[in-house]
Amino acid sequence: MNKFKAGRPAVSASDALVRQVKDTIDFYSMIAPGRSVLIGLSGGADSTALLYCLFVLAGQYGWHLGIAHVHHGLREKDADLDADFTAALARSMDLPYYMEQSDVRGLCRREKISLEEAGRKARYAFFFDIAKTQGYDRIAVGHQKDDAAEQVMLNLLRGSGPEGLTGISPVRGPIIRPLIRVSHNEIETFLQEKHIAWREDASNKDNRFIRNRIRNQLLPELQTYNPQISETLWRLANVMQAENAWINDIVSPVFEQAVLEQGSGYVVLCTETLAGQSRAAARRLVRMALRQIKGSLRRIGWKHVEQIVSATDKESTRNRQFHLPGRIRVFRDDKRLVLTREKKSLRSVSLSGRQYETEDFTYQLEAGELGSAGACIRIAETGAQIRFECTTNDGDTRALKNNGKTARMDLDKLSFPLTIRNARPGDRFVPLGMQGRMKIKDFFINNKINRHERRRIPIVQSPEGIVWVGGLRIDQSVKVTEQTTNILKIEISGEPATLQHLTDFRKDF
Repeated sequence: MNKFKAGRPAVSASDALVRQVKDTIDFYSMIAPGRSVLIGLSGGADSTALLYCLFVLAGQYGWHLGIAHVHHGLREKDADLDADFTAALARSMDLPYYMEQSDVRGLCRREKISLEEAGRKARYAFFFDIAKTQGYDRIAVGHQKDDAAEQVMLNLLRGSGPEGLTGISPVRGPIIRPLIRVSHNEIETFLQEKHIAWREDASNKDNRFIRNRIRNQLLPELQTYNPQISETLWRLANVMQAENAWINDIVSPVFEQAVLEQGSGYVVLCTETLAGQSRAAARRLVRMALRQIKGSLRRIGWKHVEQIVSATDKESTRNRQFHLPGRIRVFRDDKRLVLTREKKSLRSVSLSGRQYETEDFTYQLEAGELGSAGACIRIAETGAQIRFECTTNDGDTRALKNNGKTARMDLDKLSFPLTIRNARPGDRFVPLGMQGRMKIKDFFINNKINRHERRRIPIVQSPEGIVWVGGLRIDQSVKVTEQTTNILKIEISGEPATLQHLTDFRKDF
């Protein structure tokens, strides 16, 4: 720790560092007036300077501040002193203070990640938890310009592509970095001039960590070639952030087209859409999917993305399966590329894809629920919606044709309640236009419906038997004829995995 004492020095809005922080907040629209901000305070120079700057600006913008500190349990007495120092700062400023002691080494062992990554994970988990439970809108952390330059170099050494060269984002969700356009030297100069104390973390000089080697060895060496190397890398990050945002704006609509379905922990992409893109666009689409289910691209490298993209090639063997770091499982199934994040280790999970299968579902519709406006049932397990509507036969045969999304049945031949469920072993029906009962399993096979899609197709059944295989065929017994007076119209929507991939063999009857 330096020689100054914690307290409330004469920091004002006119100070150069405070003005730079204000300009950065305004430029990136980081904090709206009246919002609440949780400040991640380690006690180091950067986060301490951030605290003082935001404390001064809070009076001007009406912000409500709080302080969060994580005791990592790694540096014994020094870590205790860090906690005491940050608590004293909070008391001197009369700000809410939240502290958690985390077992970072234990987290490192349990999740088999580096000590640095475990510390980061523990910090952000605590910050997000406090922000959620205490109602903070933003989480401010002390990353500055040199940190951004180090991140670019670190990503470059790891073999990152364009996205990795964006460095550290000024804003990512609720996380904001108001010091991102300020150098560490500027920050220390400010603290020294104002006689503001901060804590020195001796582990920052431990060159066993690659980030420290970049900071303490590589960048100083590169300065002999370019004295402004940190500034150059930071400028590169800024350029790449703008270009990356522009490219993502172009690719995002394609991603929406490529997504067949998605939910908590999984995304299903259309292989034909992916195969129709340029290699660069396909890689971006895959990264978007991975980020969506994993939350980040940590431990996901170029070779992983390339492996997934290669699985969508037209000449690629179907039903390929493999897994990636972070319990990510990928398998190609006919025209779909399924990416899931398993809850258990992949070593304990079969790669057959069974964990992805839709759960059993059963819904019922009583006759009394069919009012003048009809009725609608949403199948939570698949996201499909099935609408039932009573109409009369006006003799227009064109309007009576069935197609994949819509079926029309003779209402007077139906009994209630109707049951909506997925297929069960032994199910049979008489497909419209055919004679004799057929197993639905055989019907699926004849129509090239793969095993995973079969579980998602709704079956509509009356007490007498199955009357509709959703999206495919009604039963012969409920066929609309010239003698039909009342019609039940059933329409299915919101189930892209089924509806979009049955068009090759769907027929009107």
